[in-house]
Amino acid sequence: MSMVSSEALADEMGLSHRAVKKLILDFNVKGIPSGSSDLDPGKTQRMVLVDSESFHNSLSGNTKTFRRKKKKKDGEGEKEAPKKSSK
Repeated sequence: MSMVSSEALADEMGLSHRAVKKLILDFNVKGIPSGSSDLDPGKTQRMVLVDSESFHNSLSGNTKTFRRKKKKKDGEGEKEAPKKSSK
């Protein structure tokens, strides 16, 4: 088990520290508080130590493809609503 800081993960992944902390919280990755981080501008954030393997496994377990649905061609599968006659 190799522990890595949230700040080091942010550098490794090319994300902001805030984004990595959000991923850690979203995927319920267990961590150990370990000080403060000034990596992002603004308010100082708490840095945590997490198991690197556990963090990456949590992320890879939630991957999906980003394919767009095929568009239907005009007139295919669509029924026209009956037109109302105006009297």
